[in-house]
Amino acid sequence: MKKIFLTSPKRLFFGVGLCLLTSGLFAQQCKVKPIVKANMTSLSPYQYDAYAVKEIQYAAKTKKESIEFSVYSGEDYKLVFCKTELPQDVGITIFDGNPTNKKSTIVYMDESGKKDQFVCNFHPTKTGNYFIQYEIPASTAPNQKGCFVVLIGIKE
Repeated sequence: MKKIFLTSPKRLFFGVGLCLLTSGLFAQQCKVKPIVKANMTSLSPYQYDAYAVKEIQYAAKTKKESIEFSVYSGEDYKLVFCKTELPQDVGITIFDGNPTNKKSTIVYMDESGKKDQFVCNFHPTKTGNYFIQYEIPASTAPNQKGCFVVLIGIKE
């Protein structure tokens, strides 16, 4: 599991830097910069803060993977999930805690059905760790991979 730390725009976004470094060469193969540039306008009127890359490895069975990130209560966040580099769509659910914990609740869920992009605005009621859970569908194609970029914005 990768950790992403969302902070105010005036702070260093160290967690995403680690995430990008650990994503390895695959993230570079999906041409991240053009994806970021093409989707930047979707953050408006929020201030761009950072982006993260998630590599998807499809398998014969449906599976779920999560990324943990930190938020501060009282801040407004906007996440833009750019899905253009995915051969198959994935489900996205945001939880206010670890999805395996029965006390965690769903903050946001992708029900848009849009292949290219999913936008999520949310205002956390508590400071702490939140989780983005990806439901990766089963694939009959061997070694099918994809990636998408999450743009992170914060309202100033």
